[in-house]
Amino acid sequence: MSNRVAAIALLLAAYSTAAHTQDTAPDNKPPNVEEIATARSYADQLIASANAARYFENITTDATPTVRHKASGMVCAFSDPEYDKITIYPAAASIGEGEDVGCNTRLLEVNFTSYATRYARYFSEEAIIQDTMNAIVQRWPDAKPHAEGLITATINDAPAQRVAGYDIKIDGRPMLTLVLVPHQGEWSFKGRVTGPSEGDTPTNLVGAIMFSRSLPTEKVAP
Repeated sequence: MSNRVAAIALLLAAYSTAAHTQDTAPDNKPPNVEEIATARSYADQLIASANAARYFENITTDATPTVRHKASGMVCAFSDPEYDKITIYPAAASIGEGEDVGCNTRLLEVNFTSYATRYARYFSEEAIIQDTMNAIVQRWPDAKPHAEGLITATINDAPAQRVAGYDIKIDGRPMLTLVLVPHQGEWSFKGRVTGPSEGDTPTNLVGAIMFSRSLPTEKVAP
């Protein structure tokens, strides 16, 4: 098995087995009661740490700590305690409390953040992507548009996505940073992905799958 295929297999396994602190069960055995309880407890801790109980619910059913944003349906699966975090962004003039939220995690070498936002007025997917691209260039002035084709992943009839990316360097290492955006009902969802652009980690594929798994599996009511 090539390193690339192995990385993809690890990604998919991480969402169906122990992606948090537990070791993956041998022979792909399903998680036991204790592993599930540990994952649920960890998800509860993440919700409590963010004071997010009003907005997020614990939906963990296996060894991967998983929560859901109640209003938008966005699902957050966590896989690295150093990076795992739920954020409730402060209310603004046009956005109510709990209507702008995010989840951080890391899988393989890929940093991933998913956002759900209900804006008071419509912003196109292109406008949201451009705003994010401007922020990337501001942070990394030497960023260059990614020349090769970028991919998205669709799971469970999720809405079509738009994607854009830049090649950057972090501590001298070539990296790929992406933004993926779809709308669904009144909600805008955004995925921010950053990982190696060289080596064995397929950053675009890993990020695209993680983002698609974060999107609501059912249509969100306006």
